[in-house]
Amino acid sequence: MWTLLISTVLTSAADCLNPIAITQQFVLQGMVKKPRHIWFFIIPTGVVNMMGGYLAYFGFITFIGGFFKTLTEKYGPALYTAELILGIAFLIGVCYLLQSTKIKELKQKLQALDSGGEGDEAKIARRVKSVSPMALIMLGVGATISELTTALPYFAFLAILFEHSLSLFQLTGFLFVYNIIYMSPLMVLYFVYIKAQDKFDRLYTAMKSQMTKWANIIAPAAVGLIGVFFVYHAVSLLLKQ
Repeated sequence: MWTLLISTVLTSAADCLNPIAITQQFVLQGMVKKPRHIWFFIIPTGVVNMMGGYLAYFGFITFIGGFFKTLTEKYGPALYTAELILGIAFLIGVCYLLQSTKIKELKQKLQALDSGGEGDEAKIARRVKSVSPMALIMLGVGATISELTTALPYFAFLAILFEHSLSLFQLTGFLFVYNIIYMSPLMVLYFVYIKAQDKFDRLYTAMKSQMTKWANIIAPAAVGLIGVFFVYHAVSLLLKQ
């Protein structure tokens, strides 16, 4: 068991050095209404990672993969058609986002004229600092799921677990240790932010204008890329039927 514990610590230490999650939290800390809300991002990363470990160890991932393979074999054309419709919906959404952005900018200009010209800093702070706890949970879950497919240290850890016959209690203990270490850089970043919040906030203030500027470009671009991928993937598979 000591060998397994050492392996758990080493693989989790390698996995915790995740620049994507750390960067995400660094940005999000400047966008929450209350600093403690960032825990709604940190905790889901560990919970989802831990659930992935349970699913893999007890073979549910293989079962789910087989289920979806059977599903695509039976209802492939219907699923691909639904994917095509979803892709088109995403592309329509791009048009809506672009139009909505233009309308918002026009309204802000009119409001600035009515109020005697509100400062850019106040407008940016109000727009950016509005990430809700539910949005943080979704971001944490989505980020962790997307990283599970490329988390090589985690796969190495699971491969080591597969070599041992563990009880549910033992498995939970090792997964808990792994994910506490996995979340440790995020927790450290939070406490550093609390200790030096004034300095961080000055940095976030300098970043906000650029974040707002690029948000109006990145959001439609991301939605558009997803839509193009869905359409391309659906059409290519439908042509193979």
